[in-house]
Amino acid sequence: MQRWVRSNQNPQRCLECGAHVTPEFRRGYGDENDHAHRCSDCDTYTRLSDGSAAGQNVAIADPLDDPTRFNESYDDLPSHVQAVCRSGSSEVATDGGSR
Repeated sequence: MQRWVRSNQNPQRCLECGAHVTPEFRRGYGDENDHAHRCSDCDTYTRLSDGSAAGQNVAIADPLDDPTRFNESYDDLPSHVQAVCRSGSSEVATDGGSR
């Protein structure tokens, strides 16, 4: 799986998991450059609404650290999200920096 880190940044992809994100999602939830740091594949809507897609640090627990927060079984998650969960550390932190 290709990691969508800053060196191969694609504005149409989530910077965390590489899923496609629409221009509308990037404008509404993304950062000032319309980049989505997180998306609905790799985060919950509550966290996205609180700013995680814009790269802001959010107080709510990260579902990638505890996949049961997705409210579905781990095996039902998309394979690219499972890969990010298995990696244990992601390349892009929700605060916009590196972990």
